[in-house]
Amino acid sequence: MLLLHLGGESREPLDSFSAFWSEWALVSPVTVVLLFLYGVYLFGLYRLNSRAGKSDVMSISAGRVALTTLGFAALTFALVGPVDVLAEDQFFLHMIQHLMLTLIAAPLMLAASPVAAYLWSLPADVRHVVSGSLAGHGRTNWVLRKLTFPRAVIIVYILTMYVWHLPVLYDAAIHSEPLHYLEHLMFFGAGMMFWWPIAGPAPMRSQLSYPQRLLYLMLAFTPSAALGAGLTLVGTVLYTHYEATPMHWGVGAGEDQSIGGLIMWVPGSFILVGAATVLFFKWYESEARGSRYKPKVRVKP
Repeated sequence: MLLLHLGGESREPLDSFSAFWSEWALVSPVTVVLLFLYGVYLFGLYRLNSRAGKSDVMSISAGRVALTTLGFAALTFALVGPVDVLAEDQFFLHMIQHLMLTLIAAPLMLAASPVAAYLWSLPADVRHVVSGSLAGHGRTNWVLRKLTFPRAVIIVYILTMYVWHLPVLYDAAIHSEPLHYLEHLMFFGAGMMFWWPIAGPAPMRSQLSYPQRLLYLMLAFTPSAALGAGLTLVGTVLYTHYEATPMHWGVGAGEDQSIGGLIMWVPGSFILVGAATVLFFKWYESEARGSRYKPKVRVKP
């Protein structure tokens, strides 16, 4: 049976992972926002696909719809699911939440490139104005280019990780709901900014070549892995809030922190390395395609 929990409600320590899956905070403003955003997407998708084939409008593929749906599912699980409900009790669950916001939900959303569906959810006059602003020399396009400039974005991404894991600020966010919302918004926003130069969704394609994207990912890999390794190996409890919370599954504060750091270190690194591997093969394919169609020059004897 699905149980609905409100933030701050006291809980007994959980002793099984089946109990973990019953912990949801569906009665939440975040749920309303997510349902609204997904509903707007579906409405725009319906309008766009119904016009496809009747003009020069192209439909959105089932694969892109699936990626968008997976992105919203990841956001829902991260923001109102068990990892959110129990993040106040276990550090490692809070780390899973951050990982899902920055390294799962954000790249899924960008890979889905849902901008076209959202544009088609707007009235025609408004859609034309917004589309013009998103075009090459439009103001919105200019703002997006500034927000996703690779050198700046990678600094913002790394600083967001490190600043919010300072014990003082981390504990403050745990005890303040508005600050906690801001933390989540910044993690997801930093994730979107970070992945944009990699995914390059419409209307603003990435200007980085494949080798540059690989270097970009490697520059992010070391600081994020270092933070996870530091939390795993530090040997002292940095986040004292968790010393007074229920010990779910018998995991104490010290072990909890080590597991949380390990989650940031290993799965987080695997995601970045996996993305780099995909980029490498795309680079190889593009080079092979280019050499295949390269005109051959005959040398006369």
